Amino acid sequence: MTDVHDFDDFEDRSAEPDWRHMIYEVFNPENSVGVACNRDGEIVGMHITDDACENGETWLSTEIVRIARLAHLKSRVGLRAEMEYNGTRPYTIDSFDLPTEAAYRAMEMAEFGSAGS
Repeated sequence: MTDVHDFDDFEDRSAEPDWRHMIYEVFNPENSVGVACNRDGEIVGMHITDDACENGETWLSTEIVRIARLAHLKSRVGLRAEMEYNGTRPYTIDSFDLPTEAAYRAMEMAEFGSAGS
């Protein structure tokens, strides 16, 4: 089973993270739609409840895309964390235009308001 980690979990270097198997999940505030991405930003899992399906195809497709975009961005934050953990210089990391954790959290707040996942 693959572990899901918070980005702040890597302060303790005694537990080497398994970056290749890292999964980044995002759920909407109702927990009716969720998307999981791997470290490359590829979708590796999706969660859709029966309640979500009852909201109609237009709502569901919009919600899936919204959550998938956030999950992809969260995986990019994970890539930034991996590069920082490995000692990559900040200007190199910045050249990849990877979001910071704070920037990601701001994007999530903009999408979900105070009920973010």
